[in-house]
Amino acid sequence: MEDARPITRLGCVDVPARVDRERYFRELTYCELSALFAGPQKPSTFAKWSEVAPPHTLGLVAPFPLTHRKAPAASGSATLWKHDATTGDFRDAPLARTALADLITAVKQTHAACVVFRSADNFSASAANRDALTRFFAEVAPEETIGCERVWVPGGLWDVRTAVKLATELGVTCAFDPLVRDPNDPPEIHYGFEAKSLYLRIESARAGLIRNEKLEDLVALIEHYEELPVTVAFASPERWQDARNLKKLLTD
Repeated sequence: MEDARPITRLGCVDVPARVDRERYFRELTYCELSALFAGPQKPSTFAKWSEVAPPHTLGLVAPFPLTHRKAPAASGSATLWKHDATTGDFRDAPLARTALADLITAVKQTHAACVVFRSADNFSASAANRDALTRFFAEVAPEETIGCERVWVPGGLWDVRTAVKLATELGVTCAFDPLVRDPNDPPEIHYGFEAKSLYLRIESARAGLIRNEKLEDLVALIEHYEELPVTVAFASPERWQDARNLKKLLTD
C-alpha cells in the first residue's frame, strides 16, 4: 500500500512544555511561533531559533498592533509593543509600521515559511473590515514586503466559506479549524474550496487527545486537497501527541 501524500507542514502552535526544540523538529515539520505577538524580542531570540528550526518550518505570528486594538495581558516583565488608538484591526499606523519592520527582520533571520495574521475575536465580517483587509494586504503587507506566505486567521464571527473566498481574492491563505462545524454538517462541508493553499488550525477545547475518528476526518480532508500545499497547526490541549498521531495516520 502506498503512503498517503505527505502534507507540506505539520506541527503545533508553539513548542509544547517539556519538549526540547531539537526533538520537536526531528519529529514535526512546522511550528506556529507566537513570540512576536505580544512584544519585541532580542535579536538573539531568533538567532537561536534559526539554529534549531530548518528553513521554512516556522510561522511567525504578527505583532498585535497590526491586528488587535487591545493589547494582550503582559506576562512577567515582558515589554509590550507600543500601541495607541490608531493601531490594530489591520489599519495603517506609524506604530504598526514599526512592529512590521521588526517582523520582516525576523522573517529574514529565521527563513520563515509564513507570517500568521490573527484577527481579534470581535473582528466582524463587515464591509468596513473587508475594505481594511483589502488595503492592508495590498498596501501595508503585500507578499513582496513580507517575504513569505501570508496566513490570515479570521475572528470567530466569520463564516468559513466566506473567509476562504475573501482570502483567495486577496492572495492570502485562510486558516480555519475543520473540526469545528455544526453537528448536523458532515466533514465534507469543507470540501470544494477554491484556494491555492490550506492552513488547518486545530483548536479543540476538549481536554484529552483528539479522537481517532476526528483525525481520520482530517486525513480525508488533506487527501481531498491532494494538489494543494497544506499546513496543519495543532493548538489543542494535547497538541504534541495529536500532531504525532496525525503524522502516523498519514504515513501508515
